[in-house]
Amino acid sequence: MLNKYRPVFKGYLEMIVKPLLKVGLTPNQLTVIGMLVSLLAAYLFAMGEQRIAALTLILGSLIDALDGTLARLTGRTSRFGAFLDSTTDRVSDGVILFGIACGGLVNWKIAFTALIGSYLVSYERCRAELAGSGTLAVGIAERAERLLILIVTALLNRVHIGVYIVAVLAWITAFQRLWEARKRLS
Repeated sequence: MLNKYRPVFKGYLEMIVKPLLKVGLTPNQLTVIGMLVSLLAAYLFAMGEQRIAALTLILGSLIDALDGTLARLTGRTSRFGAFLDSTTDRVSDGVILFGIACGGLVNWKIAFTALIGSYLVSYERCRAELAGSGTLAVGIAERAERLLILIVTALLNRVHIGVYIVAVLAWITAFQRLWEARKRLS
């Protein structure tokens, strides 16, 4: 849902990326840096530092949004870059929920349910698109929404509520994508 607002922020992202061009960072390096920041957020969650972890996750999410912009501005888009971005997104999703569970901030069973639902949402899109569905960016809780829920609830020191919400919404989104893929691929 939030991805449809990406064009609104395009100019701002390009403005932030321009200094990075001068430093010489590549889009893939930026992707890896974003993942490392997410690993730091996961560690902070594991230490029980919800608010600091949320702020770190905001930074990681911003960096994650910049790699594609940098690739487009420099003409360095590549299939491997897209693959790397998707892979590091899955790592980030997993370690964040793992960190929250390790910190005792939510029951590990709920974190695992949220993780499987989140992974299923991403897998369904990839698999349906490979099967010829066209872009399958449907559902109420894509990655941006799930991250935003975790960030907001962590800022309120209530990330456990966010994980419950993510668990439910990820599975609803998975069923929405399954339904849409069935319509498109039948």
